This record gives sequence, structure tokens and C-alpha cells, in this order.
Amino acid sequence: MKQFTKIFEPLRIGPLMAKNRIEVSPAEPFLCTKDGAITPEFIAYTEAFARGGAGIVYVGDSPINQEYADENHYTVNLSDPFITHGLFSVADAIHRYGALAGIELNLRNHVLPADMTIEDIHQIIRDFTNAASYSAKAGFDLIMLHGGHGHTIAQFYSPQLNKRTDEYGCGTFENRCRFAKELLDSVRAAVGPNVAIDYRISGDDLTPGGVGVEDALRFAREIESRLDMIHVSAGNMYYLPSMSYTIQNAYLPMATNARFAKRFREELSIPVTAVGSFNLELAESALSDGTADVVAMIRHLIADPDAVNKARDGRGDEIRPCLRCCICTGDDPHGCPKPLRCSVNPVMGRNPRFDVIPPCRPGLKAVIVGGGAAGLEAARRLRERGASVVLFEKEDHLGGTLIPAGANRLKVNVRSYADWSVHTVLKDTGIDVRLGREATRQDVMDENPDVVIVAVGSEPFVPDIPGFDRDNVVLAQDVDMGKACVGQKIVLIGAGLTGTETAVALAQEGKEVTLIDMLSLEEIDRRAIGSRSGLMYLRGMAQQAGVRVITGLRAKEVTDAGLTALDSTGSDVFLPCDTVVLSMGVRPRKAVADQFAGTAHDVFWCGDCAVKAGNITSAVRDAFYAAMNV
Repeated sequence: MKQFTKIFEPLRIGPLMAKNRIEVSPAEPFLCTKDGAITPEFIAYTEAFARGGAGIVYVGDSPINQEYADENHYTVNLSDPFITHGLFSVADAIHRYGALAGIELNLRNHVLPADMTIEDIHQIIRDFTNAASYSAKAGFDLIMLHGGHGHTIAQFYSPQLNKRTDEYGCGTFENRCRFAKELLDSVRAAVGPNVAIDYRISGDDLTPGGVGVEDALRFAREIESRLDMIHVSAGNMYYLPSMSYTIQNAYLPMATNARFAKRFREELSIPVTAVGSFNLELAESALSDGTADVVAMIRHLIADPDAVNKARDGRGDEIRPCLRCCICTGDDPHGCPKPLRCSVNPVMGRNPRFDVIPPCRPGLKAVIVGGGAAGLEAARRLRERGASVVLFEKEDHLGGTLIPAGANRLKVNVRSYADWSVHTVLKDTGIDVRLGREATRQDVMDENPDVVIVAVGSEPFVPDIPGFDRDNVVLAQDVDMGKACVGQKIVLIGAGLTGTETAVALAQEGKEVTLIDMLSLEEIDRRAIGSRSGLMYLRGMAQQAGVRVITGLRAKEVTDAGLTALDSTGSDVFLPCDTVVLSMGVRPRKAVADQFAGTAHDVFWCGDCAVKAGNITSAVRDAFYAAMNV
């Protein structure tokens, strides 16, 4: 098992001492009121990270003026001096567990520097200063100024974005740095010497014409004397191709931005924070090899806010992995924000309702039918409540559709979650797992259960089309799992997320892949759940790998020679190929699921077998609620 030692070394940050080197990076859970006031839900959510062992807990992206607050609802409104009242409770909740409380100050301004008056610039500095002052009065230990991701502070240093010709322009290096220096000096004067100042920077804009790593380093050296710490991210939120490096999707390597933090640490004398798809194992490595002094993460800790304590206590194998699905970041966070949710941890975002899981009545017995994502979640949660659990699984292994879902080499995070989910159930001696048993109604009733949770899942949808039963027609999940062989020339039917992932993997292996669908990509992507930038990144991967995409085609017949499809006019289109691969969705195993009605006082249907096929997010959520409602 991985040993965690470097993580737990204390660190001096200016006037402060952090008890360990794990930081909860700033993010937006959208749990405040619409006007930006603090709520009990926001306090409980934030407190969970401190209780879980993190050394530094940041509150994210907080607007410093009313104009920004008016377009960034449900986040902490730092333009209001009375926010101090609620913020005090947030800082107090963090301090209870010995963590440092930090808050990120930001401005996303639709007006570029060249369109501002001198008074506008001075007002922005005053707004940041006032926000920092309110935060310090509320008891926050660290103030982070967001100078990255193409936001307002970053724009003043960028010749690409700052076309001013006066002292705040980019005519000289001194002028490029002037705004940041004046801002930092003003904030320091307001908060005094006992509050640490942190600065978030894009180590590289990753944008054509943007600020690269060498230029960013030059700037960091210039402002270093005014800082206590620097937080090195990457990318530009206003340039879509680089957004995947700001909020990394599951197709990018983990810790992909660590290289930038390493450069900063080599050249600066203040602590440097690395951020971007870390887990605790990668954090330990980055701290040990000198990449960074602190490692910040948010999604890994949303998935398991107790991860740091588990690592400290030698229980690293119990840490719930993050899928990096970006459900928690929202599909339209500033246009139509929703409260944070996590695919694998139903508690986070629903705080404080489930911060304490209540015990069930003594002696309660539950039978779970199906050992996939929903069945495994239900088993864990019922055991957490003290129930005795019998779990029937028709296969000789647990995991259900999590296994094929994680089989594609692009889906390593799903595979990690599947392994964890299976492991945690198998190691619990209070769960009677019966493998290779496709439970019947009588099997379940013979157990005399108080509650039955039906989670029998789904099966691939294969329409009744001539030739679909031929040997040269295979399922995408069987290809991913290595159960099916394919030829060199492939037509893959189904351009959704799963089909595209399989197409990319095959094309990267050197196969000639044509991806078809009856819907347009716009229609498919509009229905997708999760990160839009991640989906666009996957589409880019498909293009780069040479996947040919044809939409508006409906499969008609498969022969030895290939696939005949119908286009939108009803005309035949023949696509020669060696193999046809199907990724046409799934359908619930309704006939199997329905037989368990009435087998106990309470029967719940969860996951894909309930109403309509879903995904990991809905399966885990439904199973969690079923376990809580017993």
C-alpha cells in the first residue's frame, strides 16, 4: 500500500503554519443563496473538507463587485460588507479541525483593459481590497487573488488582451506589472501582516498569442516579494481548447499541469502549489520529487472528503476514486447554475442532510439483486446503517456494467472506481455476496427480507436489423474488453460518448474507423451529461485519430462486404468494412426486474433497470436514496 509521509509535513506560509500540504482548491459549489449569502448548506459542505483532514480549505471564485455577483449567482458575494457575518461561520467551521481558511477573490469582467478608464482601474483595485478586508475580518487566513485563466487581473499582463498605451498598458515590462503590484500593495495594506496572500496564475495560457510559461515566470519573479504563496494552474477560460487544462477531463493524463508548477518551484523562493487532477498518491509523488510544496485538489476530495484522514490512518485503499466526469463542475455553471452533485459520492452537495447517516432499526435484513454500480452502493450504505445484507449477482464477479464501462483504455478513472467499489463490498464481512446466482423471486423470498433492492441493470440494445446477427457484427463493450476481434476496416454505429470512445481507441491502434449515427453530432451532444469541454476534447481526439464521422445515416443491412445504410432522403449508402461495431445504447432488464415486486414490505428499483437506462451518476444516487429511505 502507498505510504503517505510528505503530505503530512507541516509547511510555513508567510505568517502561517499549515498542518499538512493538501489544499482544497477553490471551486464553486453553488450552495449560497442567489444573492450570494452564506447558507447552512454551504457551511456544512465546506466544513466536510476540514473535518476530512485537509490542511488548507479554500472557498472558491468569489465575486468582488456587484456587477460580477449579478451574473455569478449562488457564490459568495464579497461586494457586500455584511457577508462577513456568514463568512465568519465558514472560517470558524474550517478552524475547528485545525485547517487554514482561504478564500479566492475574482473578477470576470466583460470589458477589456483598453476599454476601462483610469477610475475604472482604481475602482477594481478598491473592490478587491474591500473584499479582502471583509474576508480578513471574517477570520480567513489566506486571501487568494485570481490572476489566471484569462480573468481580469490576468488580462493586464497579457499583450494579447491588454491594448492600452498608458502606464497600465503593455508597452514596457514595468507597465505590464503595474496593475498587479498596485493591487497586491493595496490588499496587503488592508489585511495586514498576519494574513497570507496567495496568487493564482496560469503557468501557461495554452492559447495562441497568450502568455507562455517563460513570460509567466518572469512576472512571478517580479511580484514574488509581495506574495506568501503562488498557485500554478494553466489555461484560459475564454479559449475553449485550453479549458480542458483548466478543468481537466477524464481523457487527459492526471496531474497534467504539474510541469508548470515544477518550473515555478525551481525559480521561486515562496511555496508553490500544484493543481489539476491530482489524487493523494500523485500528490505524495509531486511533493516528494520537488514538483511543488503544496498540492491542491477539489474533485478528488468531493468524491471522498475524508481522503486525507484515511491516508493518515493507513486506510488509503478505502479512498473513493473520482471519475473526473465533471458532473460537479456543472454543464452550464454561469448560465443556469445547479447545486453541486458528485457521481460517486451522493452526500456532497446534499450537506448537511446526510453528514450523519442514521442507523436503521435493529435486525433489518436487506436483499440486493445485482452487483453493479447501484447494487454495490446500496450494499455499502445499508451496511453503514447497520443492516445485514445479502447480495445476489448472476455473474461470477461483481461490478456489472462498471466493468465494460472501465475497460476502454481512455476510461482509467472508471476502472479505478469499479475496482474500489468491488473491493469495499467484498472486504465487508457483513455483506453475504453470492456470486454466480441469478436470483429468482423464490430465492429472494426465501431470505425473508425486510427490504429488497432490485439493481439488475440493462443489456445492450441490438435492433432487429438484417445481418446484425452475423459474425462480423460485434458490441462495442466486447471490443473494449478484448472479447471480440475486429478487422482493419470498421464501421461503428452510435456516435455518443461510449461509441466515440471506442472509435478513438480503435483508430489510435491503426484501424480505419467510420463512425455513423442517425442523429447529428449537435443533437447527440445536446443530450449528453457532463462536461461540454470534455466532450469537445473527445471529438477533437476522434478527428486527430482519423475517425471519419457521417451523421444522418440509419443502418439497413449488414453483409460480408459491409453495411448498407439509409440517408435522410431514403437512399442507400454502402460502407464497405470488415467489422460492424454496435454502440446503440442499452435497455432496462424490465422483465427480470418486475418479478421482484411484492417480495418484501419495501422494494426499490435502482439503476438501469428502473424506468429508463441511466449512468453511474443516476445509479449511485438512486441506490443511495433507496438505502436512506429504508
